[in-house]
Amino acid sequence: MKYSILSVLTAWIFPTRKDRNKFRNFCKSIDNRAKIKKAQMRYPRLIEKIRNNKNAKIKVLFLVNENSKWKTQSLYEYFAKSDRYEPVIALTIADAQRKLPFEEKLKCLEDNYNFFTGKGMNCVYAWNTKTNRAINLKVFKPQIVFYQQPWYLPKTQMPDVVSKFALTCYVPYFLPNYGIMNMDYFDFHKFLFRNYVLNKDWENLYKEYAGEEYGDNIRAAGHTALDYMYLNRGLEYKPEYVIYAPHWSVSCQGNENDENYGTFLWNYNFMLDYARNHPEIKWVFKPHPTLKQALLRTGLFKENDIENYYREWEKIAAVCYSSEYTEIFMKSKLLITDCGSFLVEYFCTGKPVVHLISDRCNIVPPLPSRRIFDTFYKVRNASEFYNSLDTLLRRDYDYKKTERLKVLNELNLGNCYAAKNIYEDLESVIKGEENAK
Repeated sequence: MKYSILSVLTAWIFPTRKDRNKFRNFCKSIDNRAKIKKAQMRYPRLIEKIRNNKNAKIKVLFLVNENSKWKTQSLYEYFAKSDRYEPVIALTIADAQRKLPFEEKLKCLEDNYNFFTGKGMNCVYAWNTKTNRAINLKVFKPQIVFYQQPWYLPKTQMPDVVSKFALTCYVPYFLPNYGIMNMDYFDFHKFLFRNYVLNKDWENLYKEYAGEEYGDNIRAAGHTALDYMYLNRGLEYKPEYVIYAPHWSVSCQGNENDENYGTFLWNYNFMLDYARNHPEIKWVFKPHPTLKQALLRTGLFKENDIENYYREWEKIAAVCYSSEYTEIFMKSKLLITDCGSFLVEYFCTGKPVVHLISDRCNIVPPLPSRRIFDTFYKVRNASEFYNSLDTLLRRDYDYKKTERLKVLNELNLGNCYAAKNIYEDLESVIKGEENAK
């Protein structure tokens, strides 16, 4: 009998909603524990099946629903170079997108399809446009499935289902920095065959959080988002751009319980005015992909207001709305942002970060990130913003440069070919050179 069913049958025993929810979550955790154990027990048999079928190509499916979060290009290319593997992009619709009108869902799929096929990549729809439902990935006969992100997955495409026929792997689209462990690690990660993380520091941190029962699938491999820098090391880039990259987390402002580092509400106007008043600077506007939707949810902006704001930036700046930004990073002078997902990524360019800080964000970066964060120029208000940009741009004085480059050299994050490490890890398992567990 499933414990989740028991939770419904006995819910009347508990007098408050809070107690009922606690009991239901407890029952759900017992059910998930059993499911996770089953999933992990399947993987050795799947590996043996792949190993014995020596002449067949190994199909590697990359499950994607947002090309703006596509960070595993180097891994796709590494598999594509091998005669042994067949990489394929499988496009789906996330649960968060299911409420969109059908036409908008189609547009999402088509935009993603054009993005990947425009690069000459093999691409299929993992969403049935006739029935408006997710397609079971078993239809595509993959042996390995890589997930783009751990949330909003259709049920039939979650690792507990996919583990019945494929090895499930995850490379996060972001480089960890804040270490919000309940967001960076949860049941999704426990089902996986492999959870690839940035380095040994983060591997140890996640293993400690996961506990002995669940930490065996975590591997330090570098990050594919940094592979461009590794493969193009030694190239000289002329510093041209100043990048403004606002985060989406503005709708929760005022709620002290939220991990909210969005600062857009106090800087969007003067940031645009500053850019207008300094046309001698080449600007790049790189908003978070979900910023528009978040601004609408605040109730402070109408759709026309938001569209007009974006258009104003498009008049004076280059804009970047996709994941194709690494070269822009390399050609930039500095980054102005309150985003979290690419702080470590940008740090690896060696350029300065003007880090916009929210007063409502009290998250303390864990030890693996603290030294990196200390090299940023922290800005909490307009006055600090103007002072920082005056120092960095007008006076050309980057007083944290020596410290930043010292930390960058000591951490050695960019001197790693993650795609190669991930490929070789999977190869070693398939060949029996490493314990399948």
